[in-house]
Amino acid sequence: MRAKKMHPLVDKEKQRLARRYKKDTLIVSIFSYVVSALFLIALIYFDISKNFVAAASDVVHFRPLLIFVFFASLYIVYSVISFPFSYVDGYVIEHKYGFSTQSFKAWLTDWTKSFFISLILGAIVFEFIYLITHVSPYLWWLWLSVIMILFSVVFANLFPVLILPLFYKTSPIENESLRSKVAALCVKAKINAKGIYSINLSSKSTKANAAVTGLGNTKRVLLGDTFVSNYTEDEIMPVLAHEISHYREHHIWWSILWQSLITLGMFYVLYRIHPYFYRLAGFERISDIAAFPVLAFIFAVISFFLKPLSSAISRHYERRADRGALELTNNPDGFISVMAKFCNEQLMIAYPHPLIEWYRYSHPSPGNRIAFAEGWKAAHQA
Repeated sequence: MRAKKMHPLVDKEKQRLARRYKKDTLIVSIFSYVVSALFLIALIYFDISKNFVAAASDVVHFRPLLIFVFFASLYIVYSVISFPFSYVDGYVIEHKYGFSTQSFKAWLTDWTKSFFISLILGAIVFEFIYLITHVSPYLWWLWLSVIMILFSVVFANLFPVLILPLFYKTSPIENESLRSKVAALCVKAKINAKGIYSINLSSKSTKANAAVTGLGNTKRVLLGDTFVSNYTEDEIMPVLAHEISHYREHHIWWSILWQSLITLGMFYVLYRIHPYFYRLAGFERISDIAAFPVLAFIFAVISFFLKPLSSAISRHYERRADRGALELTNNPDGFISVMAKFCNEQLMIAYPHPLIEWYRYSHPSPGNRIAFAEGWKAAHQA
């Protein structure tokens, strides 16, 4: 059935390989989620979390420091438990399918950087959670929502200048032909995009990608050097036009707005339902630090059910950016070619099951994007 629908530029053998690739990563993800869930359950069922906080409280009497000690200890143990899954998914499988260009030492260095960045950012969020729930037992859900929204805005603004350089080098696009075409595209889009950079993805992977990141003065379009090396300009320009359309239509701000509303809803639902689950686990107050595993478990379940909404919102803006790319370039053939090439060279599944696409995909599937471009071509180039 799917073979009949497949676009002729999409390689059938590569699609079989893509499904094996996806299966391998899915198996690792499932085991990782199961182990994470068992870890949280064990912390509560065997009173590990409660006993640790009780013991730490005898030594640490300053609440903010106690909050940090608990989080850091929990995060370190979890990182050790989850390390094998990160290694298999990010190193073994990526090498198996010929994507990773990193040595184990380089991969481990990146993992270590991510560990410390997550530790720092996680500790900040954790402190806010347990200080605010302590001082505002009835409106904590509102204050935490506001803080998380502000945190996401600040992080989006600082990511390109503080976090990204820790993993990748970026530089202005040097290809003169490409640069002039990008400049003409920006004029046509009526935007002043000062930041269009090449990013050295080849230092870690053979995969090609592009993105728009940052806010305000830090906003920039990033084009992987693997894109410039392995794709034609006719294929590159629709991708850049897609990212420029995100830029022109302020999709990052719209995404933050929608995610803020979802965050507010999640915290309110958590506020309404947490007392039952806390009592079931032997806790009374949301501000109880030892109850964090319960909080994390509830939040994960809520996130699971809200995932289709987040995915649908993301796909909506990605579709708008696809339309913008076709309008700016008037090159549906280049768009179709690059989508098919993604499937063939990066083992993307062109036609996933509709239910999987509905639930998980932040972008329309490549097959749907190709069909959209073909429909646009028929309507505008007839």
